[in-house]
Amino acid sequence: MKKIISKYTLFEYLAGRANPLERQLVEDWIRDKDNTETFSQWLMEYETKSPQFVPDQDAAIKSLLHRLETDIVPVAEPSRTALESARPNFFSARSNSFWLMAASVTFVVGFGWWFREPLQYKTYQTAYGQTTDVYLEDGSRVALNSNSKLKVPRFGFDDEVRNVDLEGEAEFSVSHTIDNKRFVVKTSDNFQVEVLGTTFSVFARPRGTKVALKSGSVRIDYSQNNERKEVMMEPGDLAVVDPAGAVQLAKKQDTNTFATWKEQRYVFNATAVRDIVAMIEENFGQKVKLSNAEMAQRTITGNFKTKNADELLKTVSEVLDMKVEQNGDTILLKNQ
Repeated sequence: MKKIISKYTLFEYLAGRANPLERQLVEDWIRDKDNTETFSQWLMEYETKSPQFVPDQDAAIKSLLHRLETDIVPVAEPSRTALESARPNFFSARSNSFWLMAASVTFVVGFGWWFREPLQYKTYQTAYGQTTDVYLEDGSRVALNSNSKLKVPRFGFDDEVRNVDLEGEAEFSVSHTIDNKRFVVKTSDNFQVEVLGTTFSVFARPRGTKVALKSGSVRIDYSQNNERKEVMMEPGDLAVVDPAGAVQLAKKQDTNTFATWKEQRYVFNATAVRDIVAMIEENFGQKVKLSNAEMAQRTITGNFKTKNADELLKTVSEVLDMKVEQNGDTILLKNQ
């Protein structure tokens, strides 16, 4: 049975005047994630009426932003831990004081500071050669590839749209909500993917952008020559942004091959060596050079399971009869 408390009881708890039974009731109520939004609203109202302290605004903001800006979830943490860390733990003294301080500072300095990006968003970031799963509060899962960054609202999806920002590569398994809240993945000011409930992969690297749809349906909104356009996708579609900024749609593609990196597996289908070299640098941070331009045009087909750049380069070199040489921080591929 869910416990219900009154606003007055919470205010007494925050003021330190609650008895042991009331403290237990309040803490049990806060533990219920369904009460997070109400708690945030009441906490803000309490701080508005009776702030705990009048801070040195510059020092308080500097301290708060420093803590938030360094709040990047390391890939070494298990995925569930990452999810739990994205939600505030209201029961340690450190966490309590932090959230009270955040509310007080927010009220004092006004909405201008509140809308600063570090206060609004939490960032998940992976290093080269590392992947992780991020579980969002709505039940959606994001498999984040190496050298990628996902930005999500710090205090949950409170708006009509579930907005997240992606730099790099990820596979999204989006949960449907009872209120049909849209889910939008934004990769730039000119490109975003909108969905209600589906599974799809997004590739957003400097060398290009593409979307592969496994199930459900998505709409791509993009800008070309200052004109807003949209493209609807169906399962099996692959959308690629061409050099002119337009979205080209390819039908009946094997979209299951676009996130095999989750299994440390790479599937190539007549893939050019130049694209493999670019992928190695993106995913592993390893610079690779080719001894001549002709090598860049050669292609490879196959399904390879590798743990790192060295294993992948060894496999490619053996298949294509190439030689791998270490040249300082750069690897040189050359013909035998």
